[in-house]
Amino acid sequence: MKFNSVEFFIFLFLVFGILWRFNKSLKINNIILLVASYIFYGWWDYRFLFLMFFSSVVDYLVGYYMPSSKNRKLLMGISLSVNLGLLMFFKYFNFFLESAHDLLHNFGYQGGFTTLNIILPVGISFYTFQTLSYSLDVYKGKLKPQKDFIAFLNYVSFFPQLVAGPIERAKAFLPQFLTPRVFSYPQAVLGMRLLLYGIFKKMVVADTIGLRVDAIFAQPNQHTGLELIFGLSLFSIQLYTDFSAYTDIARGVAKMLGFELMHNFRTPLFSKSIPEFWTRWHISLTTWFRDYLFIWLAGINKKSLSWRIISTILLFLIIGFWHGANYTFIVFGLLSGLYFIPRILSRKSQRMRTILSFLNTNSFISKPTIFANFLLLSFTGVLFRSTSLTHAFTYYKAVFNRDFFGLNDFILAILPLGFGFMLFEWYNQKKSHPFDLENYPTWLRRTMYVLLILSVFLFGYFGTEPFYYFQF
Repeated sequence: MKFNSVEFFIFLFLVFGILWRFNKSLKINNIILLVASYIFYGWWDYRFLFLMFFSSVVDYLVGYYMPSSKNRKLLMGISLSVNLGLLMFFKYFNFFLESAHDLLHNFGYQGGFTTLNIILPVGISFYTFQTLSYSLDVYKGKLKPQKDFIAFLNYVSFFPQLVAGPIERAKAFLPQFLTPRVFSYPQAVLGMRLLLYGIFKKMVVADTIGLRVDAIFAQPNQHTGLELIFGLSLFSIQLYTDFSAYTDIARGVAKMLGFELMHNFRTPLFSKSIPEFWTRWHISLTTWFRDYLFIWLAGINKKSLSWRIISTILLFLIIGFWHGANYTFIVFGLLSGLYFIPRILSRKSQRMRTILSFLNTNSFISKPTIFANFLLLSFTGVLFRSTSLTHAFTYYKAVFNRDFFGLNDFILAILPLGFGFMLFEWYNQKKSHPFDLENYPTWLRRTMYVLLILSVFLFGYFGTEPFYYFQF
């Protein structure tokens, strides 16, 4: 069930009414919410409901028995094997099979091979990491096991953030299923405001830009260099508006139902460096990898600067591969890790620290730095958008090999929408949320609501374009 569909709004209206009608009983309320979440996920493909339930049961039992067990490492191993095993099979099995075949082919093997027709379950990259973080926290003694089975199932399957995050931690999120929820009108209004803003970002901004981006990436050799540069820049805006729109909707719906989800974005496209970007983009994922992988990896040799560089590159190779079974994501991750080298070297170089500090704090330099970083992100993002390394290299080559100047009307028509939206976010970036209208007069708030709703109905794409991160 897509957020940008009529079915979802009917579903949300029913869930909202039923949940608050029975909010006096926490147990009944949680059961209703669990049923709603499983209906929501089963709407995509009911066959994969068992996978999510199986993963949830495994980690519930692992956490339940871990504190009193003498085989804690074995239980943790079971959790890792089940969750990562499911993820590896459904997401990467054919990739490894094809890679092995290509390698053997290079050594003269001429035999054929057969891939499996594996369908990637929606959201598996997200809910496996969420339930796995629970087991890891219990194993490390940071969290007590959850005894309430229904609450735990809700923690894993909570429908607003089930498919594309944010990836919530049990310590902050699980207690919300154990506390009676009281309806709050201001919170519900804020939730509906986030929902409206997210729908507008997705259906009007991201989807409209996406149609132009698809056309440019489909035939890069048919465009001028300037058009291709605008194309890769527009893709950065499309990806951000699309993914952050999902988070806005998820947070908005959660607030309407009495829950709080973490912020997943902090205007990342206005970052002054790649390291800063990764602290403001998909925060729930980057902090997950930081806490459960990088701290352990870097800790193997804390004093070695070389190992710090190697572990950072390894981390981003894994983050890149998490996004998809394609060499484009691996190279994307490799480049992202290499961009961290100046920051790492500054740990041992006072001169490097001085230079980086100057670039970040000098008002005359910092604005061009943001623009330069945006272009670097956008050029790297070609790998993220391309279907293959060959496709990406074709795009890069076309930027410099064709006539540079010239813009067709197809691209000119969309530039005001993309960059106009970024100007709006720039102006409001210091707020808790760009669409925070609390200090605006009532008449102006209502006018903006009406304008956004009208723009969605007049220019939005209803249910035709899935959210970009659904493929991950």
